[in-house]
Amino acid sequence: MKGRDHEIRKIRIANRAAAVGRLMLGEFDDWAEFIRAANVDLGSVPRRQLKSGPKDIQGRLSPGIRRFRGNNFENMTEQKLAELCEVIEPNLGFEMPLIEFEGKFGHIKPHARKGCPPHSTVHISLWGLQFEFPERHRVADILQAVSLARNAKNELAKYSGGSHLGVVGHKSDVASLRQRLLYGSRTCVLCCFNLVESYLNGVAWKFSLDTENIESLSERKRKTITDSSGTSIRDKILKYPEIIAGSPLWNDQAEPVKIFLDDVKPFRDSIVHPSPFSVPEKFGGYDKLRNLYRIDLDHAERSAEVVCALICRVHSHLNNGNMSYPEWLQDLMAGIKKGEAGSN
Repeated sequence: MKGRDHEIRKIRIANRAAAVGRLMLGEFDDWAEFIRAANVDLGSVPRRQLKSGPKDIQGRLSPGIRRFRGNNFENMTEQKLAELCEVIEPNLGFEMPLIEFEGKFGHIKPHARKGCPPHSTVHISLWGLQFEFPERHRVADILQAVSLARNAKNELAKYSGGSHLGVVGHKSDVASLRQRLLYGSRTCVLCCFNLVESYLNGVAWKFSLDTENIESLSERKRKTITDSSGTSIRDKILKYPEIIAGSPLWNDQAEPVKIFLDDVKPFRDSIVHPSPFSVPEKFGGYDKLRNLYRIDLDHAERSAEVVCALICRVHSHLNNGNMSYPEWLQDLMAGIKKGEAGSN
């Protein structure tokens, strides 16, 4: 490729690299603006301007983009940015598993990931460069659910202390608030269970990426790690930390484990699998419908506290005693405590 076509190609690469850099910085007001920036018509531009085009673009736009690229990526070239621009769909944005993104475009520096796990998904939209992963969503769900339940409980308190007949006239309002309290409480319990499973599945998946790790295991342990759908939550809690760290962490009588299995899990199961049939004695012998109707804010808050304690212990064990917890876990601990302080 020579002459005019070569100059056009260089400018197009520079244009698209600059456009996707600005998109990751969240600098566009709408997708139409991004499309215009990435697809400038160069057909009628004089050759002299084409020759100076890449320099003009770089001089005008790239200091901030170069800084962003250098601070957050390794081996992310202008050509790679332009290639990334090609796969971004206007109005939809871009999503790709982190591990695949780094293989195609460039490694994201650890500080830029802010503790996001390897199983994260890279998301690029008008909101800029973001990372999605189950733990962050479950934490947000828990905090929203607890907040909803706490607010409903505080509102219900206005109707307590008076005569029952005095409250009857507000029956509709009271029923709505009570349903909100129960909904928030049940949602919190569900999400607490899901958070533990999401976290444990993630650390198992990360461990499985290392072929040497997996090949050193017995067939039974290998299946326990890789067959996440066939491994019970009990085995994930008890066996994953030991298999991954190479040393046992606890047994089923350790406080966070016992409370999770004896309290959080049965209430979660009663929500997910409601039934008038009682659970067999060997699995606890509890009444699922009674559990379903009993779930309240106390159960929700206790579930969140137990889950925090459980994940903290596992995280520390898998990281040689390091108690520097991921940002999403810190957010959960702070959110639960903040709400407690505000409700007293």
